[in-house]
Amino acid sequence: MLPKLNLFFLLIVLLVCVEAGVRIYVTDTPTEKIGSRLYKKELLTNKFVDPKELSYDSSSRNLYFMHMDDVIQNSGRAFVNIITKEATKINGIARNKATAVDQDTGDVYFGSDNGLYKYNPLLIEAFNIGLYNMNILKIVIRNNEMYVIDANSHKIYKIFHQGSKAIRVGNMKAVLEFDVDYHKNIHYVSMCGVYCAINGDEIVKNKDLSAVYHFISDEYVTFGVTEDGLYEIDCFNGTAKHVANLSFFPRSIIFGDYGDIFYSVENSIYRLKPISSYTVYNIRRKGT
Repeated sequence: MLPKLNLFFLLIVLLVCVEAGVRIYVTDTPTEKIGSRLYKKELLTNKFVDPKELSYDSSSRNLYFMHMDDVIQNSGRAFVNIITKEATKINGIARNKATAVDQDTGDVYFGSDNGLYKYNPLLIEAFNIGLYNMNILKIVIRNNEMYVIDANSHKIYKIFHQGSKAIRVGNMKAVLEFDVDYHKNIHYVSMCGVYCAINGDEIVKNKDLSAVYHFISDEYVTFGVTEDGLYEIDCFNGTAKHVANLSFFPRSIIFGDYGDIFYSVENSIYRLKPISSYTVYNIRRKGT
């Protein structure tokens, strides 16, 4: 018999066979294991339908996203504070398709079928600022530069002067998904496969992957999320190495502060926080 403990604070969350015994990790919350890393799993909100296009602002600790809104009968915008878990809807756009935060300035941008919008936190509203003839499917802001996919042409454009000017990047065609890493390489997916445009120029096709559903980048590595899990992508060699299985298939996934991961599935958004220390019990089998 176990001693009288509050079982809410004693969740056996992972059983792994280790040689002749069983290793049990005991934590006070649900966890998620990705590769060799163990994370605390925390629900941020489940109040929105089909949340995706996550984008995080480190200064305000707000996680921005788009969702299906019953009131406007289309895609809307909102954010949830990862500390208080208070969620707020953002007004100002009838049809939202893309979300991005400039990590250097804290400015928040949204894309729609009639151009680029910028968020005003004082009014809790987004206002159209340019690119009126573009149907913006996705926005990426990195290295003090903004890139978008125009859904009309499925080509990537670099944006200047907060939306007053757009210049096509490279010869990338039929782009469905993309990211820009910290070395200014553009990772993208088209109908023909997975590619990397080195410094936005020389295009290398990936030999190991035919499809990627999400790219996530930190300062050193870019990963691709596939049906088989997480792959580390080598842009220059055009190769990919499987590094972890995923027990979930995210609608959207990004990195946060200090190794955090944010992802959405169905109607929920979760935060994965790295566990640096935990209690391990090794239970030996009889006769060993």
